[in-house]
Amino acid sequence: MNQNVETKKMIATINLLAIAIVLDVLISAIPGLNLSMPFGGKFFGLSMLPIVLIGLMFGLKYGLISGFIYALYNFGIDYIIYIETLKITLEGWTGESWGTFKIFFLILFDYIIPFMAFGLSGLFKDALSKKHRFVYAFVIISVVRLVSSTISGVILWSSSIEYATSQVELGEASENIATRLFSFVGSNLWLYSLGYNFIYIATTLATTLVIGLLIYKRLQVLNQDYFNFAK
Repeated sequence: MNQNVETKKMIATINLLAIAIVLDVLISAIPGLNLSMPFGGKFFGLSMLPIVLIGLMFGLKYGLISGFIYALYNFGIDYIIYIETLKITLEGWTGESWGTFKIFFLILFDYIIPFMAFGLSGLFKDALSKKHRFVYAFVIISVVRLVSSTISGVILWSSSIEYATSQVELGEASENIATRLFSFVGSNLWLYSLGYNFIYIATTLATTLVIGLLIYKRLQVLNQDYFNFAK
């Protein structure tokens, strides 16, 4: 019986993870919805919703595993190249040496932690019976993403914004939201990174949370009638 329950959870998890990937591909291809920050970060990351639902419905284990798989998918999409080529590319972008540890931190802070954070929804097992817990789940996940991405922006990508700003000052490039923000905070890297990442994480939070609340009753029915497995 337990094996049957685990099999059902696994199948449902695979389906929701597939929906997340399809949503990511579609959003990336639709003008208007594919808006993103200059150095990465999608405004409408709707693929967050299915992975959050995995954690809510099936628990922390399935949520974290799904988040990890989704992180690998995103890393593969962003860097479909060999690690050595990745190293050369990153050094060209930032003007800094990228050793093994720095690439490890890139994978950890830009992919593993932010996307596995989606699975932390598994800590809110009653979120589909208590709406305020549903909201808390999305907010906590977004805060974890923001902390990880802010750290990454300071320790990994500081040279990128400094280079971009210098190019604007030399007249070699046009201003964008990132360079304007950097100037606005007086070139403070921590404030810049916090503000930069807050913009797209906040828009993703707002979009997915609104959609989640709009279909909340339907999610309750699905969870009760089809996915009511023992956690």
